[in-house]
Order: sequence, then structure tokens, then C-alpha cells
Amino acid sequence: MEKAPENASQAAAAAAPLKLFGSWASSYTHRVQLALRLKGLEFEYAEEDLGSKSGELLRHNPVYKKVPVLVHGGRALPESVIILQYLDDAWPETRPLLPADAFDRALARFWCHFADDKLGPAVGAVFASTAEDQEAAVRLVHENLALIEAELRDGAFKGRRFFGGDEVGLLDVVLGCGSYWLAVFEEVTGVRLVDAGAFPLFHAWLRDFEALDEVRETIPAVDRLLEYARGVRHMLLGLAGAGAAAAAASAAATPAEAPAAPAPPPAADIAVDI
Repeated sequence: MEKAPENASQAAAAAAPLKLFGSWASSYTHRVQLALRLKGLEFEYAEEDLGSKSGELLRHNPVYKKVPVLVHGGRALPESVIILQYLDDAWPETRPLLPADAFDRALARFWCHFADDKLGPAVGAVFASTAEDQEAAVRLVHENLALIEAELRDGAFKGRRFFGGDEVGLLDVVLGCGSYWLAVFEEVTGVRLVDAGAFPLFHAWLRDFEALDEVRETIPAVDRLLEYARGVRHMLLGLAGAGAAAAAASAAATPAEAPAAPAPPPAADIAVDI
């Protein structure tokens, strides 16, 4: 009998409204949208202009000031992977994203960290560079993809259709809601990043992931992504060129003549979340 109030409280909390602050081109936002759809949870969506962030977003995420932010019953939670794990904890009975086994759960979290710490930045470097710098970035992307391919071929995910098994799990959501940018970047830069011959298992996984109805609902149209990506790449290359020119002018000048040129804004302040 003592458990009834607690269960009632938990049920009331789970039934509280969900509101997601995000950006249409943000792969991190897409992660949360996809997880909510997989779990069949209703939510309100608030589109943010990353060039002029709303006071509500800044109030809910004063530390990083970024999307996505999930507000559940008036309480705000930032950071996509943390949000995904929260959804699994709060709604464990609906379409779990993490496996039941403790080791498998830890392994999924490890590779999620790899995706955000290694693979994502490497892909971003390809997009934001040219010439020799880009060639080095491409090599790094391929090294990272080779590690994932090895896990699919001989490692923990061997024989699985998805990283989560027969159905997509946490790692599928995290990797998949960024991997579609690979094809977009190939189109924009002319650099091929995912070759079916070099990475057959990863390539097959990505095709199966992108074919899911919930994924098709979540990922924006390719032509819209291409237009956005072309604009962002032009901006990034322009900033890189301006930064190099300022550095050259500073090096050529005497200390008394050295210009006080402002540094280009960090990539985190540009409206691209990949």
C-alpha cells in the first residue's frame, strides 16, 4: 500500500507535457525528435533561430546556450545524449533505447561518446577545410569509420542489423542522426567519405536506418539540407580565409603596427550542429 502514492506520482510525472527546443538542421535536435517518435511520446516543438536565440532557450540552458533542450513538466534538461537516456529512464516500458544488460548499456554509451568526440569533429573538419587540411581530415574520418566497421564485422555488434540489435537503440539514434550529413557533405565538397566497398557493413546499416518511417519523418529534405550546407561551408571558408589574412598581416607588421583584428567567431556560434 505504501507504494501507491509513489506510483501515482511517477505516473503523473510521466504524463506531464513535453516541449522540445531545437533547430531544424541540428542533428542533435533530430536525435531527440527521433527518440520521442520511437517511444510514441507526444511533444510540442519550438523552433529556435540560432542566430538570435530566444530568452526562453537561454533561461532553460544558461550553461551552454544551445539546442536541444527538453522541458518536461516545467523542468529543463539540455544535451541530446543526456535527454535520450532520460527518456529511457522516465518511460522504460515504451520502446527502450538501451539494452537490459549493464555491460551492453555501458558499451552503447562508450560508442556514443566516440561519435561525438571523434567521428563528428572529424567530419566537421572535412566540411570546413580545403586542400591538404581537408585530405588529413578525410583520412581521420576513414580511420574512425574503420573502427566502427571492425566492431560491426568482428566486435560487439557482429551479426546485428542495427547497433541495438533487431531494432534501433541509443547508438543507432546518435550515429544515425549525423550520418546522413555524410552524403550531404559529399555533394557539397566533392569528397567521398562513405564508400560501400571500404565500409560495407556501415553502409548497409545506414541504408537500413534511413529507411525507417520514424527517421524519414525526422530528417529534413535533402535539397533543403544541401542549400543550408552550401551556405554554411561558404561562411566557414570565408571566416578561415579572413583569419589567415589577419594572421599574415599581423606577422608582417612591426609590434607597433600590428593590427588588432578581431578573431573569427568560434564554430559553436555558427548555426551548424553536426
